[in-house]
Amino acid sequence: MCGNVFGSILMGGPTLAASHDQIVEMCRQALRPQVQACAQAKGLKGNPEAIREQCGKPIVSPCVRREEQKAAAGKSAPAAPKDEMAVAPLNTAPLRPHFVAPPRTIADITAILDSEKPDDVKIAERKAAADVTPPQNATAAKLAQFYYDRGNARALLARNKEALADGLEAMAVGKSTIEYGRFWRIQQFVALQYRTIGDPKQAMAIFDSMAREGDQPGHRGSPIASTVIPGKPTPTERADWCSRRAANIRRPRRRTGVQRRSAAPGSRICLGTIIRRLQNR
Repeated sequence: MCGNVFGSILMGGPTLAASHDQIVEMCRQALRPQVQACAQAKGLKGNPEAIREQCGKPIVSPCVRREEQKAAAGKSAPAAPKDEMAVAPLNTAPLRPHFVAPPRTIADITAILDSEKPDDVKIAERKAAADVTPPQNATAAKLAQFYYDRGNARALLARNKEALADGLEAMAVGKSTIEYGRFWRIQQFVALQYRTIGDPKQAMAIFDSMAREGDQPGHRGSPIASTVIPGKPTPTERADWCSRRAANIRRPRRRTGVQRRSAAPGSRICLGTIIRRLQNR
């Protein structure tokens, strides 16, 4: 206990530490005969640690506390700190807290709900686009584009099975008649519709086909679409799904390495986008 008292005093500021040292030394000098007599009586001569614990502290500590109390009694208490930031600025009135009652109507809520109502005109336009009949005597390329557009209109109306049928029809019509970029978008649309109706197995099959075709010369960049997750697989499909997805991810990574080493500017245009997409996997 005495050691704790000494420690707490010594941990004070420099002024208090100096006063304490002076008081301790004064008490030691004044009480040295009593400490020596105590050590001789207890047979502790030659053991300074035992003398300090059994004689020094019990005799010197009361003297130190008494003298420090006398020194503290002669000092006045420090002034209370002032908060300079609490001073109110000039030409300002004090704030008066008051309660603002909420409005008693729901006009603000109904206004928001009314603004979010379905747009009947836009819905009617989409329905008309979704129910249009195929053109007569159209070329295969135009017919594939028609089914693709009508399928997108039907998908916006949540008629996903009809949208899927249009997408499959567009694939069948335009497989060998339209350029690869347009056919790639049709394939992606079909895979997304399979995913929407809850058939991830068919969606993965489409993405696998896109990945294989995209790995051919002239189709660089398109294998990225095969890394899109086509829904969650069932437990029985999980192993096959994971292995095929890993293979699809490795394809664009190999392509990225080819583009990085290529000196052709055209092959490096999408390199940054490809790298960012792969790093986020």
